[in-house]
Amino acid sequence: MKQLLKIVFFFSTFSSVAQDRIPYSVFLVGDAGEDTIPGGALLMLKQELIAQPNSAVIFLGDNVYPSGLYKNNKVSTLHLESQLQVLKEYRGQAFFIPGNHDWNAQGRKGLRMLKDQELYVGDYLRTKTLVSNKENATFLPVNGLPGPETVMLQDNLRLVIIDTQWFLHLYKKNYNGSKKKTKEIFYKRLDSILTFSKVNNEQVIITAHHPMYSNGQHSRSKQPQRFLLNYTPFKLIGLLGANRLYSEDMQQPTYKRMRKKILVIFKKYDNIIYVSGHDHNLQCFREDGNRYIVSGSGSKRSKLLKRKKFESVFQDDSKTGFIKLEYSGNSTISTTVYRVGEEPKKIEGY
Repeated sequence: MKQLLKIVFFFSTFSSVAQDRIPYSVFLVGDAGEDTIPGGALLMLKQELIAQPNSAVIFLGDNVYPSGLYKNNKVSTLHLESQLQVLKEYRGQAFFIPGNHDWNAQGRKGLRMLKDQELYVGDYLRTKTLVSNKENATFLPVNGLPGPETVMLQDNLRLVIIDTQWFLHLYKKNYNGSKKKTKEIFYKRLDSILTFSKVNNEQVIITAHHPMYSNGQHSRSKQPQRFLLNYTPFKLIGLLGANRLYSEDMQQPTYKRMRKKILVIFKKYDNIIYVSGHDHNLQCFREDGNRYIVSGSGSKRSKLLKRKKFESVFQDDSKTGFIKLEYSGNSTISTTVYRVGEEPKKIEGY
């Protein structure tokens, strides 16, 4: 009997140690809402998710093209379900965040449609999938607020989710008291979360839709049109709606102010990976000790600029795909790029 107990103890200990050594994976896929059935990138993602349940997947916004989830419209529902259905047999954690197209493509119905998508995603994941976090909020931030929301994926690995479109949206949105107060709370809480994480030796993944660094189409200057619509009497035309054409670009004044304030906070820390979509390609940057990833080719592709605005570690616009981070203990051990029709590529030293 004693011998049997020793054998059982040995194998349970061995299993526990082996489990601890399995890397924890975080899959990052953005702008995946173009198709009504899963395309190549989503089918490849499905295979990886089922094979690696010790993981999380984050959908980085623009989950429903072209203009968000119309609750009683079957086609817009199919755009969202093209992503949801790849999670049916997945046993890890899943999160969805909003992009500008989920806010009714920056339109007047944005807040209402965002809430409809939040309810739809939560209900689908609870009733039709095996995801492990189905009883918690899975569409974040909640209730049309900018966040930041935070979730511990595992010991020493913190996920922070923010809605950058909240800052850029021109129409109705929710507030914590007022617009000014909501912004103050957001930036103060973001800094506080990152301070706590640094003190406690945590690694942090911050996910949002809009990039801080990009060599994609949304980083183009688009002058002189942008100047005319923002700084001359033509601004009246911009206020009447033309500004929506430019509000999603990094050079737009509101985007620039948001980016500057966020980066001022980030530069105080060195344990951050910031991940976004928005530009439909795959890019990796290293700035001020932190890493910045664009993974926005879940279902669409767009060309990178011929002349780089920022020096990148990796960039590719040739295929749809996604990016995976792997963690062991409290450090990143690898970053892998997946592209349809290609072998996975690990980015050395990143």
